[in-house]
Amino acid sequence: MARALPLQNDFLREHALVLALSVLLHLALVVLLALNLNFLPLRQPQPQRLAIQATVVDQSAIRRREQEKERQRREAQAAAQQAREAERAERERAERERQAALERQQAERERQEQQAASQRRAEAETKRRQEAETKRRQEAEARRRQQEAEQARKAKEEARRKAEAEKRAAAEAARKAAAERLQQQREAELARQLAAEEELMAAADSGALDQYAEIIRQKVERNWIRPASAREGLNCTVLVRQIPGGEVVEVRVTECNGDAAVVRSIEAAVLRSSPLPPPPNPALFERSLRFVFRPRD
Repeated sequence: MARALPLQNDFLREHALVLALSVLLHLALVVLLALNLNFLPLRQPQPQRLAIQATVVDQSAIRRREQEKERQRREAQAAAQQAREAERAERERAERERQAALERQQAERERQEQQAASQRRAEAETKRRQEAETKRRQEAEARRRQQEAEQARKAKEEARRKAEAEKRAAAEAARKAAAERLQQQREAELARQLAAEEELMAAADSGALDQYAEIIRQKVERNWIRPASAREGLNCTVLVRQIPGGEVVEVRVTECNGDAAVVRSIEAAVLRSSPLPPPPNPALFERSLRFVFRPRD
């Protein structure tokens, strides 16, 4: 409907003159018809019949009037016929022009549609080529990144293997160094133990160890509170654990010919004797010390 209105406006502008002439012809036809009606004989009033007056009618004038009316009628009919034919011809021409305009518009629409279709095909082809080019570039970029990632992975793997090899070598070197240090420590400890044993054997041979045990026994005996159940000839083996400085951390009577009260009294005496006196020779110090408790009767 919106497209039909511009077409009608163009048609009116192109055929304004023809339409004006058609309107004028119709107006002329209306005027002629009016004139024809004016020339029709009017009903004359019936003359009063007088007994003594008569009317004389001119027959020739009546025929001329009728002939003139007939001529005017035929001319009006001819003019109306011509106007109708002109109007029909104008309508036919206008219809032909309208059809031609419609055909031109249809052809223009078809041309525009073909042009639009061609443009759409061209744009689709361009888009397809661009997408294909974009895809090709993306695939190339993906391959490049994959290659770079593979190279980086290989380099990382190589660095990892190298680091692990270096780490294993360092660990092996550290293990060997630790083993050497441990061997040296063991050898030094063994040498120290041998020296201490030799010194201890020398001290034992000299009687210093017995002297140290006697000193401890005497101190324990001084701190011993003799229970009523203790009998003469008491002989008990005592195991003492001490730390450097002589502090007693554990005491236990392993063998004793006394009863439980005697055993508890001896253990209490050892604890009261802490710290124990140091040995005359530092080499004689032992963490675990065993002596025989034989109080004098």
